[in-house]
Amino acid sequence: MRLVDFLDRSPAMTNSDVRFIDLDNDVSLSYQEMVNASIHLADLLRKKGVKSQDVVATYAPNSVAAYCCIFAISRVGAAWLPLNTRSTFESNLKLIDKSEAVMLFVDKGIAAENPQFSDHFSDDQLISLDGQQIAGLVFSSLSEAPSQGFSFDGQHPATEADQALVSLLATGGTTGDSKLAEWGSLAWQTFTSIQAEVMPLPDILACYLVSAPMTHAAGIASFAVIGQGATILVMDGMVPERLLSVIEAYGVTHLFLPPTALYMLMADEHVRDHDYSSLRYFWYAAAPMSVEKLKEAIAIFGPVMVQTYGQAEAPMICTFFSAQDHVVALENGCASMLRSCGKPSPQVELEVMDDDGNILPCGEEGEIAVRGNILMRGYYKNPEATAAIRKSGWQRTGDIGVFDEQGYLAIVDRKNDMIISGGFNVYPSEIEQLIWAHPAVKDCAVIGVPHEKWGEQVTAVVELKNKNCVPKEQEIIQYCKDKLGSVKSPKQVLFWDELPRSPVGKVLKKEIRKFFWEKEGRKI
Repeated sequence: MRLVDFLDRSPAMTNSDVRFIDLDNDVSLSYQEMVNASIHLADLLRKKGVKSQDVVATYAPNSVAAYCCIFAISRVGAAWLPLNTRSTFESNLKLIDKSEAVMLFVDKGIAAENPQFSDHFSDDQLISLDGQQIAGLVFSSLSEAPSQGFSFDGQHPATEADQALVSLLATGGTTGDSKLAEWGSLAWQTFTSIQAEVMPLPDILACYLVSAPMTHAAGIASFAVIGQGATILVMDGMVPERLLSVIEAYGVTHLFLPPTALYMLMADEHVRDHDYSSLRYFWYAAAPMSVEKLKEAIAIFGPVMVQTYGQAEAPMICTFFSAQDHVVALENGCASMLRSCGKPSPQVELEVMDDDGNILPCGEEGEIAVRGNILMRGYYKNPEATAAIRKSGWQRTGDIGVFDEQGYLAIVDRKNDMIISGGFNVYPSEIEQLIWAHPAVKDCAVIGVPHEKWGEQVTAVVELKNKNCVPKEQEIIQYCKDKLGSVKSPKQVLFWDELPRSPVGKVLKKEIRKFFWEKEGRKI
């Protein structure tokens, strides 16, 4: 299944009230108009020589125009490479080079600021866009039905095999350079069918808001609701008061945000002034979330919070923690259940294993392994890296997890984040969960830093809600000792104005470690 199939086969094709609406650029297209526009652009790509299974990249802010480019790429059978405008230009160039992209849709402003594009693409390989035009064509002309005899008829090219390459997704890069995960047709079909099953459309007109980067989870999750026939609202960036107003004004039913963005919403002084009764699914993922902040979110937005677990290699819905699960956990005062990411999703096999591949019973920690049609095909042109994470038919995630007796999975930590201090294994996430609950703390990261006696010393780096109200270091240390004991408690606490984060909001522990470890000439 191709991305454009979600559009072409959507029930919204016959309903002009269901639309793609760009809140920043005053663009509104019906599904049929989006089909027409994507056919015009696909014809342009074909004339430029783009072939089935070529790679074509998009490098632009969130917009309806960017969606049109994605559908055009898919319509010619090419693979989509999304580039995040919040990433550095240099890191995006690396992804372009790795992917061997033959064409680039690029925002006019980005192209003007970065003449280095000419070193990677000819003028004919660069197609400019802004919020209201693509390749010099405005939407009033793009959205017209193609004329008779149009050279591209929109029919499916011969790439319908289950493993046809549909997209390349960059891995998080939180521990090193990003790799490119190949998402095939079957992975996309499996991912979206799971999403439709666990999050069915409500009995009101569905409206999905994309404000986090559409190149990542927020945009990826939109294709399932496009296939179901939802209105797609698009805005670039997240100004809390504006986003909260949009939810109320447009009756938003679906919203995806990483926890860092959710924290920003909850910190806004007007967060309780709006009506969120239209919301059915407030989807959070991509990073752990404090139990205390999760309780606050449910109090503000209602019993609509849902969580999933996954990664670029095993797309984002390997587990599902439903809104009802959240309610049950709250009613029963079960904080451990709220720390979970739910149960394995339909169509996904997920186990916790030891290093030898033995499946561990509930209560025992081990590495999370996944298998099923949801998995990536492999790392793009990197068979060695693919083989390194696949053993006996299972794909290792690099995450440490544990099942409880009810079958709920909790993510303990990244395997590579474990601290070894004085011979003890210390998992940072347990400490981070506790520090997050401190009333002065906005966010934190716990790492191991060099120590002559202990090997590694548990260290907390804290970002505060109010930089004028700084707790004492010893207060945080004692706060942890009272709950966790001395072994797991941080031995030092540093207060930073801001933690380094990836473009999708994940704290970059590798950058924090670098601050402490560089003088040692090693990273572990």
